[in-house]
Amino acid sequence: MAAAWEEIRRLAADFQRAQFAEAAQRLSERNCIEIVAKLIAEKQLDVVHTLDGKEYITPAQISREIQDELHVCGGRVNIVDLQQIINVDLVHIESRANDIVKSDRTIQLVLGQFINESYLDQLAEEINDKLQETGQVTISELCKAYDLPGDFLIQALSPRLGRIIHGQIDQDNKGVIFTEAFVARHRARIRGLFSAITRPTPVTNLITRYGFQEQLLYSVLEELVNTGRLKGTVVGGRQDKAVFVPDIYARTQSNWVDSFFKQNGYLEFDALSRLGIPDPVNYIKKRYKSTKLLFLKAACVGQEIVDQVEASVDEAISSGTWVDIATLLPSSLSIEDSGILLQQVMRSFNKHLSTIIFSDTIVVSEKFINSCTDLFTELMHHKAEKEMKNNPVNLLTEEDLKQASILENSSANKKDRKDERRKKATEGSGSVRGGGGGNAREIRIKKTKKKGRKDAESDEESQASSTSRNKHLEIPFMSQEEIQDVLRSHIQDCPEELITELAEHLIRSLTKSYQEVVRSVFVSSTSSSSGASRRRTIKDLQEEVSNLYNNIRLFEKGTKHFTDETQTNLAKHMLKTICTDITNLIFNFLAADVMMAAEDRTAITSEVRKKILGKLPEETRGPLTKLHTSLNGKDQHSLLVKYQGLVVKQLISQNYKIGQGDDDTVDDNLGEKESADTIRKELQEITASLKDLVLRPRKSSVTEE
Repeated sequence: MAAAWEEIRRLAADFQRAQFAEAAQRLSERNCIEIVAKLIAEKQLDVVHTLDGKEYITPAQISREIQDELHVCGGRVNIVDLQQIINVDLVHIESRANDIVKSDRTIQLVLGQFINESYLDQLAEEINDKLQETGQVTISELCKAYDLPGDFLIQALSPRLGRIIHGQIDQDNKGVIFTEAFVARHRARIRGLFSAITRPTPVTNLITRYGFQEQLLYSVLEELVNTGRLKGTVVGGRQDKAVFVPDIYARTQSNWVDSFFKQNGYLEFDALSRLGIPDPVNYIKKRYKSTKLLFLKAACVGQEIVDQVEASVDEAISSGTWVDIATLLPSSLSIEDSGILLQQVMRSFNKHLSTIIFSDTIVVSEKFINSCTDLFTELMHHKAEKEMKNNPVNLLTEEDLKQASILENSSANKKDRKDERRKKATEGSGSVRGGGGGNAREIRIKKTKKKGRKDAESDEESQASSTSRNKHLEIPFMSQEEIQDVLRSHIQDCPEELITELAEHLIRSLTKSYQEVVRSVFVSSTSSSSGASRRRTIKDLQEEVSNLYNNIRLFEKGTKHFTDETQTNLAKHMLKTICTDITNLIFNFLAADVMMAAEDRTAITSEVRKKILGKLPEETRGPLTKLHTSLNGKDQHSLLVKYQGLVVKQLISQNYKIGQGDDDTVDDNLGEKESADTIRKELQEITASLKDLVLRPRKSSVTEE
């Protein structure tokens, strides 16, 4: 010990002598800096310049100072803080930090901070104190409290569980650490609570109400259920839909379902859902595997209900009545489900049985519908006869009836005509085949196909015209409301829905039947009323027309003895009287063919003639149109008469000049007649109008051709 102190005193004396000794050569501060910079540039010296520029420090010294500062700060320090403490650039600190972490495994770099094992041990002790106080801690809370990532905390705390931290981490949820006492207390609460439950209860409601730790509750609950400590099941997994169903409730539930199905023969899905059964369809299928059930939209029914509906429908069909199966089914079944059930039942019946379903649940036999149709037979005849007497003008003409009959017959015989054409084509091709002419056979087939195409097109056109024609020819029978009133007065205990839909179903067929009744009444009435006029023969017509025409010729010759003005007035009178009579005679005779003949032909007016023209065939309509127009063509007769008179006067004047010579006495001898120049001028004025009158019909005829 004395020797050591002697050595210390000696060294102190040497240090003092060195301080007071004078150097022979001294370097300035600038020279020292240049020398150090040169050594650093040649990489012979590894030092770092401080931020204030007053010192140089080696990397090893930086590492020592970092570790010293980490120890002073309790095992956790930020790199940014080290920059200010060590007084070097942050780049050098980060470079040495990586070397320190690699060389010393007890030190970690987390989020720009140095953390050593001593700090983690101290952290574990603090967490343990908090855990023992609260019973559980969550990693998320620790992350907020210590500003560290969750994965790092779990990795750092897991080795210290049971050693420093007296607790365990939840294996299903790594984010919770709890003590054994907390788990025991938690298990006891769960066991007591779920033992007292007697009906299905959502687990989430219990977690919210009693403050259970969610993941721990599911783990403990599954353990208690699997060991048989709790009598029940958890359905819905570990989600919001998780429901605990106690066995006592499941037994009661099954007993209720069995009892209800046995008494009523059906099960409603909503009722099972209200009982706590989350999937009623699969529940029913599993529980009643061997039972024959019919699943509908909102319920399922047993075979007894199906048989009951089938028997009721069969009885309604055989007795010719109707049945509403909604009255046979439980009131809880919807109309849609009743309709589905009825459709299923109807599949078992013969397809040839004629039935119609109204309002989705009412089965009506065809026999009942026919009986409803018969209610209107007498009404149809009364209405048609009354209409014939009161307002015959609004009824169909004979031509309308003929066209309607032709359209109906054509649609009925259309198939026969096609079959006949097909048969002829087959026979024709067979004959050619027998003759051995291959080319002839091909030509025959092509012609047949072309003809068939034309026939098909004509059939489509006739069908389209038939549709529009029939729509135009319809005469209303009764409105739907009137039909409903008739049905309501004759059918007892019938629901209003059936009355409405039955009337809607019958209105079309009744209207069609009424057309037939109207046609028959009209034909019989017209035949009886016009029988006398239709007995007129063509010979009688010819005689009467000849007599009238002879009278017209005689009257025309007689008018030549009157002046021009009188001739024009007489011509107008003849057109209104005798010419109109002969025209009406011809029109009335041809109108009998379309059932438009009148008892008194003098009552036929211009409007009636136009109506008759619209009903006549095309070949007859043309000549009669000209005849009808001639009665009003007074822009044309007067023109011809005037032109004829001027031509006659011109010829007389020319003959007179030839016989007497061309001198001044010619005009005087003409007297009151008119000079030749005046006649020539009037002829020139009328010629243009006359040419237009003559050439106009020719142009139109050429255009038509």
